[in-house]
Parts: sequence; structure tokens; C-alpha cells
Amino acid sequence: MRIKHPILPLTTTAFSAALRTGHGRAMQQIERHGAAGLEDKIIEACVFCLSYDPQCEAERAPWLFSILDRANLNSKVVQAIKAMAHELPSENHRDMEQRCAILKELAATGSDEGRLLLYSSLARLSHTSDVVAADQIVALDGENGLIYVARQLGRWLQADPNFWVDDSLIAQFDESAGIGQGLVTLEREAAVDADVATYLAGVHKARESVSGSSSRFDATAYTGAEIVAHAKKNPKDQCHWFRRWGAQANRDQCEMVFAALLASDEPEHVKRLFKCFAKTGVPRFDNRLLRWISHPDEQIRWAAVKALAPVTHGELRQAAKRLIADGDIANGVALLVNNFDAGDFSMCTGHLAQLDDVDVAHHLVGELLDLCEAHPGDEALDCLLYVYEHSPCSTCRRRAVKGMIATKTAPAWVLTESAFDADPGTRELVGVDRCST
Repeated sequence: MRIKHPILPLTTTAFSAALRTGHGRAMQQIERHGAAGLEDKIIEACVFCLSYDPQCEAERAPWLFSILDRANLNSKVVQAIKAMAHELPSENHRDMEQRCAILKELAATGSDEGRLLLYSSLARLSHTSDVVAADQIVALDGENGLIYVARQLGRWLQADPNFWVDDSLIAQFDESAGIGQGLVTLEREAAVDADVATYLAGVHKARESVSGSSSRFDATAYTGAEIVAHAKKNPKDQCHWFRRWGAQANRDQCEMVFAALLASDEPEHVKRLFKCFAKTGVPRFDNRLLRWISHPDEQIRWAAVKALAPVTHGELRQAAKRLIADGDIANGVALLVNNFDAGDFSMCTGHLAQLDDVDVAHHLVGELLDLCEAHPGDEALDCLLYVYEHSPCSTCRRRAVKGMIATKTAPAWVLTESAFDADPGTRELVGVDRCST
């Protein structure tokens, strides 16, 4: 399955998809063919957050603003955001953060209305300590922005003792002004501004709370027998902390858990025990564990695959091939990383197809990337191109481009398109940035 060069001009559907994923072809479309008929799609992408995972991906707003600016839609997007100003803050504030980020870009290029809208967007989400627009205001106006936001946070803190603040804004300011400059600025202002003083008091309290608590997990506090018993007696505990235990526990304690894992017939109990080996792998292969990688429950299946994937064994290779043939490609690929043989990339690509479920697609491309990075070479190209084209995540796409460049297999069109990508790291990989305004 060879991914082909996208044909420009893009259809409306293809352009919308590129805006969502951040593919450079969206920018290429605007530069070469203009924005006629696509204006609504561009404004929608600015007003609503369409990226897969804003927490893991690079900020999308600078790239979107480049498209917006080239399409001469600045004033229209301001009006679109202004029309939504009456909306109450949502518990899910991704869209609001997106709008604030766009407003910051507009304000930075001289939009007075964009600046006013950004400042008026500073809001606390109901019954939480989450705040929107604070980061963007500090990024836009530096010292003045920091003081403005700190003053408002201090007012909220004074009105509600349960409101919580930290030093993240100070740290953000320090990145551009220099270490310690944020605190110096606010301490100077606090001498004449009670609200800023209240904010600083809240920051100091938060710092003391963090430093006074022990965040280190002590694996030696639990024996293997206690881990097994805990998994048995606490069916509602998902036991995610077992991963840390397994990474730190000594061999004898892990062997106790492994023995219990082999002896157990209870799926939920087994799922928890598998988590002890999610980072290290099980001590050795045992064919009694194979039944769990084909279990009907998806979570049990994945827990088993994670624990078995680090192990090299012929039966695991055969199991991987069966999973791929049966359509469970992601789990099959995960087992192939340490059980790889010539021709496996062709086997994988023969079963790849475009997936509608973005979470399933993201899981699959993550496993494909691990396989390609463990076994780099010409044969990995089709899998890397699949990731490049179908990953919902721009971070995974960057890894695919990096893999193609490292093996000198990247098609010319991928390198050209990557210069327009939403992800600045991807643009840096090809040494050209076509997105600067």
C-alpha cells in the first residue's frame, strides 16, 4: 500500500482533513490556489480546536494564523470569535483556548479588537481552578500581561479560598525574561497592589505544599505477595501504579507476581497483574500466557501484549502474525518489534487501511513507528508513509518524517509538503519553514 502524492487543488473534504491533521498541503492549497470556497472551513478551524491532542502536539494557532492571514480572513475570524463572547466558559475549554491563541496572534500583528477580545476572555471555569486566556496574555504582553493576570488571579483567590494557583505563569514569563525575573516583577508590584500580593501568597503556599509532600514512589514498601493480594481484594482499583512497582521491584518479588499471573484464571485479576510488567516485560516466555492476547476484552488483550512484547520467542512471532491476519494489526505489530523477520513490513502493509476511529488509528501508528524505528531501512518506507498520511497526531507524523529522512527514503513530495506542516519540529527537520508570516 503506497501512499501517493496529494493532488492540488484539494477538494473541500481533503482541505478540511488537512486543517484537522495539520498537513502542509492545507497551506500549499492557499498559496497556490487561494481560499475561494474554503473560507468557512478556515474560520471553523480557528474558532474550534480540531487537533487530536493539544496537550501533546505543538500549538496549532501560529500555523492557522498563517493560513488565515494569507486568506485575508483576519477581520472575519475576529467577528466570529466576538459573536461567541456571550458563551459561558465550558468545562471542556479546548475551543476557548484555541480562540485565545488565535486572538493572541491577531493582537501581535496589530489587531486592537483582537487584543480587547483576548483580555476580555480571561475567565475562570466554573467550580474549578482552570483559567483561560492567562497564558496568551502573558505571552503577548510580557511584564504588563503577567501583572494583569496575577492581579485577577489574586482577586479570585481572595473571593474563593478553594481557588488554587501555582507558579506556571511565572515560569512561562521567565522563559523569555530570564530565570527569576517573574518573581522579581511580581514582588515589586505586590508592594503596592494587594491583589498581586494575594496571588504571590497563593503561589508560595502551593510551592510549600509540593515541597512538603513526598512524590517518590517506594516500591520496596510492597512485596510481591502484597501486590497479588491487593489486585485480588480491590477489584475497583485499576492498579495503574503497578507499572511503577514493576519497574522498581527486585527480581524475586517480580517472580512472585509472575507465578500468580500464570496460575490465575480470572481475567480482571490477570489484567492488573500484567501491569506489573508493562515497562519491563514478563521475566520469560510461558505459553500459558498466549490465551490472554486473544481475549475478547480489549483492555486485557492490550495488557497482555504490553507485558509480552519485550520478549523474543518463536511462538510470539506466530501469535503476532495471527493477530495481524485477523485484523488486530496494532497488537500484532507490537509483538513483532522484538520478533521481527525479513518481509514483515510487507506483511503489515498488506493489511493496512484507512481507519475512521481516530483513537484506533493513533494506537496503530504508534506501534508502526516503534517497529520502523527498531528496524530502520528501505522496507519500512510504506509503513512510515502510512503513518505520515493517516496519523491523527502531528507528533507521530513528525516521527515518520524523521524516520524517512534518517534512512534517506523520503519522497520529494513529503519533504516539500513538510516545509508547510503545522508542527514546527517537522518543518525544522526539512530545514525549510514556509509558514512564517
